[in-house]
Amino acid sequence: KDTELSGDRSAVASEINLSRQNAITQAVSRISPAVVGINVVRIQRYRSRSLFEDDPFWGWYFQPREYMQKVQGLGSGFIISPDGYILTNEHVVHQATEIVVTMTDGKQYNAQKIGEDYNYDVALLKIDGTELPYIPLGHSGDILIGEWVIALGNPFGLFDINSKPTVTVGVISAIGMNFQKELEGRSYKDMIQTDAAI
Repeated sequence: KDTELSGDRSAVASEINLSRQNAITQAVSRISPAVVGINVVRIQRYRSRSLFEDDPFWGWYFQPREYMQKVQGLGSGFIISPDGYILTNEHVVHQATEIVVTMTDGKQYNAQKIGEDYNYDVALLKIDGTELPYIPLGHSGDILIGEWVIALGNPFGLFDINSKPTVTVGVISAIGMNFQKELEGRSYKDMIQTDAAI
């Protein structure tokens, strides 16, 4: 009887687990391995101000000076081909001198910037690899207002602590959104609006 009871419990547990599966859990399970963390190092130029900078006499002796400093940054991306091409935002890798990609299994790769578009805030990276997990690109024209959207990423560098991406869920509330003004010289046109916490 103990064996039968144990078997019944196992079957019930399996049935409960299957009943909790839905489109979101299945999508997250399928695409998580292709989400990557991106750590960058860039050289930032700083200019120190002088208290006497505007003074016609003392300003000559106390001129502002410039210095360079290494700055670290981080972000997210996702692999779009099995041979290691990665799509990310240009602002993540802007002026980077070193780019390191971290996979969900903890492996790290040095990445090379292949292309970038500052205006549209998109960049393409490449790591050396074969048969890597990847996410095929969809068609934005197929999007329906009101359907679910899932956002995965590594917003706070959490791959250093836990190798799983963060997941947020929302709905598509508008498509074809255009910002009237450019922000920092970037053009945001034909955007998809969602309430997912990104």
